[in-house]
Parts: sequence; structure tokens; C-alpha cells
Amino acid sequence: MSGADPERFDGMLLAMAQQCEGGMNEFLNCMFGFLARKTDFFTGGLAGQAEELIMEAFKRHQGSAKANADKVQEEKDKEEKKRQERIAKRKAEEEKQFSNEPKIKEITDEEAEKIEKEMQEKKKSEAKAEELQNGDKTEEGQGDSKEEEEEEDEADKNKIKPNAGNGCDLPNYRWTQTLEEIELKVPFNVNFPIKSKDVVAQIDRKHLKVGLKGHPPVIDGETYN
Repeated sequence: MSGADPERFDGMLLAMAQQCEGGMNEFLNCMFGFLARKTDFFTGGLAGQAEELIMEAFKRHQGSAKANADKVQEEKDKEEKKRQERIAKRKAEEEKQFSNEPKIKEITDEEAEKIEKEMQEKKKSEAKAEELQNGDKTEEGQGDSKEEEEEEDEADKNKIKPNAGNGCDLPNYRWTQTLEEIELKVPFNVNFPIKSKDVVAQIDRKHLKVGLKGHPPVIDGETYN
């Protein structure tokens, strides 16, 4: 009997289990009820022998079921570990690729022309907005004394008015600022496509240098702070 196929009765037992609406409790009651009614399982042996056989079979199959469950869980853990390793590897490759990308990206002639055109249009709109703002001022403060106006003019003498980005528009470059960052735009008027290797952008603790290799720098000086 030990060499017999352990699954040969699975079809009948499965059909029986499916008809037991009370679940496993009803299924076991049917099995033991059959043994009590149709066999001498409970009474044909020595005292306690039936219970010993039941517990022996129970523990054997309990161990087998636990081993199978542990094996399935182990396979799941291996697959999850492999999945996490693939995710970590892909993330590391993406970070490496990002770190290797040039900080100054190459642009085409068309893109450079578009940027310069946008800057010019922005300057025009800012100038127009400033004119409207100056024209819409109320007469409040117009009654200030001539002495105060002269003092204000003297204090603002030789100062450049800030642009709409709280920065400054200078002949060769312009910059804007927020509380978190400063944006500096330097257009280059050259007749060849600029590549990242052509650009000189040196930022030191209190010095800034920007330009093109082989050309005089557009910016080369100490910073205010």
C-alpha cells in the first residue's frame, strides 16, 4: 500500500468535500461517521489504538503540508528579492545616466534664435508694463516737497532699475531672482552652433566667469557676496 498513488482518490474526496456545505467540520464528521457505521475502526483494536493511528496520520500529513507551504513561501521570497534587486539596479542605472549628462546642454541654431527672440519679446512686454504702471500712478505722493524728490533722485543716481524678475537687464546678459534661486541668461551672437564643450562656466565662491572658449569672457568678475 505504501507504493500506491496517494492521489488516486482525490477526485472522489474532492466531490465529497464540495457537497459538504458545513465545510471541513462536516467533511470530517462524514469520514469518521463512515468508519463508525461501516467498519470496526473504533472497536476492533486495542484501547487507544484508533486514536493513535489518527494522530500518527495527522502529524505525518501536517508536517508534509507545512514543508510544502514553507517551500512555496521560500520561492515567493526569492522572486520578491529578485524583483527588488532589479528595481534597485534600474534605479542605479538611471541615476548614473543622469549624473553623466552634461550640465550645459547643447542647443541648435534654431533653439538659440528662439531663446533670443523670447528674451527680446519679454523685454518689450516688461518695458510696456513699466510704462503703463508709471502712467497709472495716482497723484498720491505728487505733493511731496521738491526737497524730498531731489534727495530721492540723488540716492538713486547711477542705479539701474530692476526688471520684472527682481534682477537686471544688462547689455550682454540678464538675470532674475527669487528667494530660492538666481537665473542667468547669456545669449551668444556667433555664426556657429554652440556645443557644451565650447562653453566656459566657472562658478567660484566669490567669482563668476562665463563665456566661450577662444573668445573674451562675457562675465568675469567678483560677486557682490
